[in-house]
Amino acid sequence: MKRYYPYIYGAIAGALTFIAMVYICLHSFAMTTAQSVIWGVIGFILVGASSSYTEYAIAEVQRIADKYHMDDEFLAKLTGMRQSYFKVASDHLNLVAPRYLWPKILKILKKYEKERDNAENFHL
Repeated sequence: MKRYYPYIYGAIAGALTFIAMVYICLHSFAMTTAQSVIWGVIGFILVGASSSYTEYAIAEVQRIADKYHMDDEFLAKLTGMRQSYFKVASDHLNLVAPRYLWPKILKILKKYEKERDNAENFHL
């Protein structure tokens, strides 16, 4: 279930956005039903994709940090970012960095994980 959470979350956020946009377009902007549905679908796609990626990025960063027992100091040094972006409480990472930095953090941690796995699997 944890694996599908980002997609379920994105679908729910997208559905709520669809309903809100159709309602607003119909009642506030006096658009036709077809126009309102088109704007609702556009909102569904944008918000659903954005929400899904956000939840996926958070889950992956936390998974990698938990797998290698990374603390906030190590994460800050690895990513070259401020230590305050990574809060570790109760041995669990809370990502406080701005959302626009999450793809960069995820990319760095995936690269670290790949290098670490390659080093562990290297045999002479």
